[in-house]
Amino acid sequence: MKIASDEIRRLGETQSVEFKKSLSLQKEAFESLCGMVNTSNAKGKVIFGVTPDNSICGIEPGNLDTAQKSLVQSIRNKFDPPIICSVEILECDDKSLILLQAERNREVAYHEYDGKAYIREGSSNRQLSYAEKQQLMTSRNRDKHTGPWKCDRCGSVVGMLMSIVISDQGVSKSYDCECGGQYWPM
Repeated sequence: MKIASDEIRRLGETQSVEFKKSLSLQKEAFESLCGMVNTSNAKGKVIFGVTPDNSICGIEPGNLDTAQKSLVQSIRNKFDPPIICSVEILECDDKSLILLQAERNREVAYHEYDGKAYIREGSSNRQLSYAEKQQLMTSRNRDKHTGPWKCDRCGSVVGMLMSIVISDQGVSKSYDCECGGQYWPM
């Protein structure tokens, strides 16, 4: 897929975007990706082949297929629980870039990379403490969360959910929005 260099420069490094000059910076990239998916936004992008000052340098020449497989294998082996991630080759100014996009399943409180949980604050990452991980587990547990709630499809916000479903399995809460989306803790 082709992408314009001005589009990359416009992105810049943010809470949900990180640039890495080289594939040799995978550890740092994965810490950033972990931090991004652990935010309330629950998603992020890492682009290899771009310097932190937004210059397009491209990734090292070599087998792009092997590089993609290596990234996927590292993600599969180092993230717990596994993250939802895609790997894509981009062409920009006749140079190859690799785009990683990841998302946290909203039913997962947080992810760890290599045994540590990170959180993204602005364009930097920090490791979560045990108390912060416990707080995320509590606040992201839909059955115990008191609100406010936000729909993942239309963005509507409600203070309390009072919807229940009665079925042959018993009574349960409903997190369904009228638009077809689902409400999640904010």
